[in-house]
Amino acid sequence: MVEKDKGRKMISCFARSPNSLGYCGRESAGDAFTSCLADGCCDGVMEEVKNFIVLNPYLRALSKILNMEMDDSRVVEAYWIGNDELLKVKEEDYDLLLKMFEEQGVPSWLIDELKSKRPKRFLPTHLFQVLHVGVGRASGSVPYNIETINNCMIRWGKVLDIKEDNVALSLNSIQNVVTPYKIQELDVVMPYNELLVGKLAKGNVVAVHWNQVVRKLSKGEVQRLEFWTEEVLRSFD
Repeated sequence: MVEKDKGRKMISCFARSPNSLGYCGRESAGDAFTSCLADGCCDGVMEEVKNFIVLNPYLRALSKILNMEMDDSRVVEAYWIGNDELLKVKEEDYDLLLKMFEEQGVPSWLIDELKSKRPKRFLPTHLFQVLHVGVGRASGSVPYNIETINNCMIRWGKVLDIKEDNVALSLNSIQNVVTPYKIQELDVVMPYNELLVGKLAKGNVVAVHWNQVVRKLSKGEVQRLEFWTEEVLRSFD
């Protein structure tokens, strides 16, 4: 599979769940993401990404920082899961992200606020967005609290049991809404769609986004997600 196809599939699996709830992107995005995941036809994915008020600026910024295409799987993984490409990010690249926010139409009051509260360490990942900018603040779609933090972050957990279209998981989640952030495991039941995620078995580790199982994770992906989640959390201490 070429890097663009891998990248577009990863975008689709993670962006589909908030879009299905009406939080991000156009209504037509759901069909594009489903087609990419179920049928391997990913041609419409990047056109839909343009309308995601948060995702698009981050991928644009990472694309420029890393000198890669936006849908390169290394760029996409850096944002959603984290990988060593993030080691190339410099503190001044935060200004590039803010420029991309302005061009995307993020409210000016929020951009002014972000200019005044520069992060201790700039890690342009999804979890950084959730905690530093604040889940829902760019779009106004949801309140900022511990529930929405956990719903929006990319959580991971081991499959304990499977019953029809639901899986029982031991799911890594953030414990508190203020620093120092801590991770705890919660026993939860989440829906999943085998057509989009693939067949699961007990012991598999999966990613959850907005209370939907969205991806079966490889061992390497689990290691990268664990590592970069901790790196982002430590950057707020």
